Amino acid sequence: MSEINNNGNTAKSWRSALIATAALIAAFAAATVPIPLYADYQMMLGLTDSDISMTTVYYLAGVVCVLFMGGSLSDALGRRPMVAAALISGAIGCALFAWLPSATVLQGARLVQGISCGLTMSATSAFVLDCTSHHHRTFGTTMASTGALIGLTVGSLGIGVFAIYSQCYAIVYVAFVAAMLVICALLPLTHETVTHRITVKHAVRPLVHVPKNLHGVFPIAAGCYIAAWGVGMFFQSLSTPAAVQYFGSTDPLLPAIILALAMAPSALGGPMSARTSTRFALGGGSVLLLATCAGLFFALNAGAMEVFLVLCFVFAVACGIILSASLHLLVSYSDPSESATVISLINFGGYAGTTIISILMSALAAVTTLANVFALLTAIGACAMIPGAIMGLKSVRK
Repeated sequence: MSEINNNGNTAKSWRSALIATAALIAAFAAATVPIPLYADYQMMLGLTDSDISMTTVYYLAGVVCVLFMGGSLSDALGRRPMVAAALISGAIGCALFAWLPSATVLQGARLVQGISCGLTMSATSAFVLDCTSHHHRTFGTTMASTGALIGLTVGSLGIGVFAIYSQCYAIVYVAFVAAMLVICALLPLTHETVTHRITVKHAVRPLVHVPKNLHGVFPIAAGCYIAAWGVGMFFQSLSTPAAVQYFGSTDPLLPAIILALAMAPSALGGPMSARTSTRFALGGGSVLLLATCAGLFFALNAGAMEVFLVLCFVFAVACGIILSASLHLLVSYSDPSESATVISLINFGGYAGTTIISILMSALAAVTTLANVFALLTAIGACAMIPGAIMGLKSVRK
């Protein structure tokens, strides 16, 4: 009887993990769809460059406020209600984009999508980890660390292909609304993983410190997140102009393929890092990341599109290795009840660092070539990993 119950619990945990993963990917895919369409929105609504720039500010405000103030809300209210809140927020954002009469609505939609992604980074990622804590742990750490990149790929590549055949973008947004509501309706099939809840008053306290047990390893993980996400911002922001300038692209498909290859294969890095020690995965993944970035720089300057695409794939795998290993490192040094807080902390650190890098990247793009921008981002990423390597690699258990 106990074996039957155990098998039943395993099946339910696996089902819960898959539903949570679908929620994670859907939220980020939906939030990515508008980005390649900003030029169209400018012409359609008569928006200024300032209006478009403000969309990033509103999105980041939504993400950061949730990560900073409510990272452990799901420890008080439960994982399922917060996952539902993330999905509903995402659906509202997509509904606003389907309507979209003005710049005010555009900025409001991005704010709501930021809230959705902030909740997804914390509560939904923690839910995935909880559901795979006893079985399929590699899947859990892989999805929690790289699911956002997979969602980004789905959204950007999907809208890139759709734009070739139609400019009726409302169809895409309505489809995402339906998908997120369906996933929300499936949440009762999952099991709630928070059994000992904290008070809401305690949960909404700002994240102002790193737990003592993570002091030695958090700099390592934060450096890896900032490096991977920071260099990855080049593909998210500048893949289209790079494809035009260096490879003579004339349609949105090539930039979408570049972005997809630089993001989606990161999911392969999780299983690869799980087959070796955490220390080796972090060290080897970091070396592979920096070596690949050097190759990408030379491929850009040479206009070698095929080589560049292959290296984009390798870059994504390297990111997946170090992101998954970093999250595994943090989880192994923390208590299972701290999963939501730990994920919020590392995502907040990665987001804060990447935001600064993005601002710098925008300034650099105005004064130098895109290949040089990429080289400088790589150098910044390398520097981000140095403090953590100095402070903590010797303290890594395994």
